[in-house]
Amino acid sequence: MTTLTTRVSNFASQAMFGHPVLTQFFAFLLIVAAWQIVSGTLVNPFYISNPAAVFAQILKWIADGVLWLHLAATLITTLLGFGIAAAIAIPLALFVSGRPFVDSVISPFIFAAYSMPKIVLAPALILWLGIGQLPAIALSAVTAFFLVFFNLYLGLKNVPRIYTDLAAIMGASARDTALKFRLPAAATYLATGISQGLIYAFHGTLVGEMTSSNTGMGYLILFAGSKMDSTGVVSGLCIVGLLAVLLTRLLQYALRQMSAPSAEPTYV
Repeated sequence: MTTLTTRVSNFASQAMFGHPVLTQFFAFLLIVAAWQIVSGTLVNPFYISNPAAVFAQILKWIADGVLWLHLAATLITTLLGFGIAAAIAIPLALFVSGRPFVDSVISPFIFAAYSMPKIVLAPALILWLGIGQLPAIALSAVTAFFLVFFNLYLGLKNVPRIYTDLAAIMGASARDTALKFRLPAAATYLATGISQGLIYAFHGTLVGEMTSSNTGMGYLILFAGSKMDSTGVVSGLCIVGLLAVLLTRLLQYALRQMSAPSAEPTYV
């Protein structure tokens, strides 16, 4: 009887906690419960609010349409910034890594620009582009550019020589060598650069919205903070965190689909 009870208990435990998603969900519930208990007892709710108030605030933003306006602005800015960064970084990495002289001349300047904190560019971008979404898009693009460029650059520098030798034997042009031999060989590095670049584009967007914009989740959080509204600040942070997780998961899924081997053709 004891053995049967133990087996049933183990089976129930595996069914409830064996799946990573279920485990993460229960961990989330524990965090929320702890937050609710701590708020107002151990910590002043003025500083951390509480889950019930945060949930009510998010529902209010949804009902008012405020959330959709700022969420759409942040997503559009992030995607535009990342798209611009990738469109410049990928060809530039192919060009620089394939030409030793250009590499030796340009690389130090790119490394110097990469080492500079991107937040210091915000005042200059406001001066050049004015107030609005344009500085946020530019900061998003600059932040993402270096992640995409350096990951792909490193991958292209580590491509085995056999790929370029094979391209030369087949009489491939410089363009075909870059796109059909070197770039596929560095696909893993490119995938890493894209993954990191999109997240950092999101970071750049939020910083840009906090410094120069009047729309977006960054602006919404900053506006709530200026009113000493901890519930609004925490609500914005929760939405930003959820959005970051969704972007990461969607990107991981897209990359897995792209890297999955295609099905073999069926001949009749």
